[in-house]
Parts: sequence; C-alpha cells; structure tokens
Amino acid sequence: MISVFVLQMPACVPTDDDVYPDDPVAKFLGDWKVNENCSRMTYDVSIIRDPGNSTQVLIYNFGNPGPGYDPAVGLVVSSSIYVNSQTVGEGWTVDGKGTYQSGGTIQWDYTLVIPPSEYNCSATYFK
Repeated sequence: MISVFVLQMPACVPTDDDVYPDDPVAKFLGDWKVNENCSRMTYDVSIIRDPGNSTQVLIYNFGNPGPGYDPAVGLVVSSSIYVNSQTVGEGWTVDGKGTYQSGGTIQWDYTLVIPPSEYNCSATYFK
C-alpha cells in the first residue's frame, strides 16, 4: 500500500504592511471619502505626510470644518493614527483614533467639540 501526503500551503495575500513594511505612514496617504455618523453626510479628507515629522500626518478637513482651516495633526503608530486634542475649526476641538482596516479603509472614533456641544463620532474613510 502506497501512502500519499499532500501538503497544502495557504495562499499569501499581500497587505499594505507587506507593500510598505518600513513605512507605516504610506497606507494612510491620499484623498479619502468620509462617511460620518455625527453629521450623517459624506465629505472629503486629504491626508499628507507631515514634512516636519516623518511619523506624523496632516489631515485636511478632519471633522468637516470646511476649507481654509488648519489640518489636524496625527501620529502614526503601526496601523493607527492618533489625533490628540487640538483645534481644527473656529473653536472646534477634535481628539481620537483611526485604525487602518484590512479592506483598505480607516475606521475612526473621535470626540468633536463645537462649543457648547460635544459629540462622540465614528467615521469610515474609504477611497
């Protein structure tokens, strides 16, 4: 009697971490559409590398204050962006975290303060 063993190897599917293993910032860069629960609308955001710090990004229109306001500054650590409390609009304050998902989206949870109100928001960024 002859026995045959078949060894099956799982297929390797490259992830963004495989494409940019030495640059965790790269997967976040670009123009994104945003679906947000607080405003219940879709708007655009642009994420660029912070020219003054290679581990940070500048997020234009974070929270949707509109054009002309300073970007939110986010620190990239592995597959997350941390936005520490900062002003992005006329008195608007944001604070939160976005996590890159395997499907190529970013899932955000953050606090948005538009005086005198405070909102706990979640948003999905997609391309």
